[in-house]
Amino acid sequence: MIGQWNTQAVCATLLLVGSMGMAQAESGPMEPSAGYAVTSDGIVVLSGDGSCVRHSAWSKDKAKVVGCDGYELSMDPEFVRGDGDGLITGLSLPQAELFAFDSAEMSDEGKAYLLSRKAELAEDFAGVYSVTVIGHTDSTGDENYNQDLSLRRANAVGDYLLSIGVPEGRLRTLGRGEYDPIVSNDTPDGRAQNRRVEVFVVGEQRALDRLIFPSIALFERRQGQLSAEGVALMDKHIEEARTLLRSAAFIEIVGHTDNVGDDDYNMALSLERAEAVGSYLMSQGVDGTKLVMRGAGESSPVATNKTEDGKAQNRRVELLIFGRGK
Repeated sequence: MIGQWNTQAVCATLLLVGSMGMAQAESGPMEPSAGYAVTSDGIVVLSGDGSCVRHSAWSKDKAKVVGCDGYELSMDPEFVRGDGDGLITGLSLPQAELFAFDSAEMSDEGKAYLLSRKAELAEDFAGVYSVTVIGHTDSTGDENYNQDLSLRRANAVGDYLLSIGVPEGRLRTLGRGEYDPIVSNDTPDGRAQNRRVEVFVVGEQRALDRLIFPSIALFERRQGQLSAEGVALMDKHIEEARTLLRSAAFIEIVGHTDNVGDDDYNMALSLERAEAVGSYLMSQGVDGTKLVMRGAGESSPVATNKTEDGKAQNRRVELLIFGRGK
């Protein structure tokens, strides 16, 4: 069971040991606190027997460089169950209250209706982790049209929420079309219930279940496509995760980097890695209409960037999973 995974969250810097008697850190130049002698390019110097040459400041607690003094990398993902009662709120809004028939433009009455229910979501959107808007239709008509209409309606609600205080970087929108009915579509009343827009507000990220993959386990150095080893790791765990992913209302895939290098480059790399994981999940049958992929770059560290071990923990891809059971 996925909930029984109890793997170490720490991942460390990969060293590529070469014939020149040196090893290169994944993230760039090392600091003396890593405990080993390095060149100006951040290359760990190896002795004649292949061991890492210790810096004068070396100590056992600082010896956290993969390949040196027996330090090994945990390549498995970590599962963290969400906690925090009351940190997630949601509304299911009937589309008839928001839109005219077959329209994706919110009416003035629809805006007034949503504004009247704003307090049920959050007193102040500025302090929340995310606001996710999901559009739904019934099963009447063309499947592709329904998918497009549901997304356009979610975007329209999202635009209005931005205008009343939701920070742009915290808004996500999805269109699920007819894929997620809450009741049967066999009756007019059932179809009316299925035509809805759901708004979920997550107060804190820790409220969501999370799968955390160390980037080093999935990607080659500074690459955005899954490595062969990364695909094998995903293959190893996808069956354990499938039930959790299938039952989710939505899944946010977020790439993260350390703070080494250019901010824009790190942001682009983190997004590319999130999209690579999302593409893999879709290839394994996970519904792409419930996936949001985004890059966070170096903006959300979970450890210090002043040590190699800390930077390694910060280089990660997280699957944030919102299940209806919450």
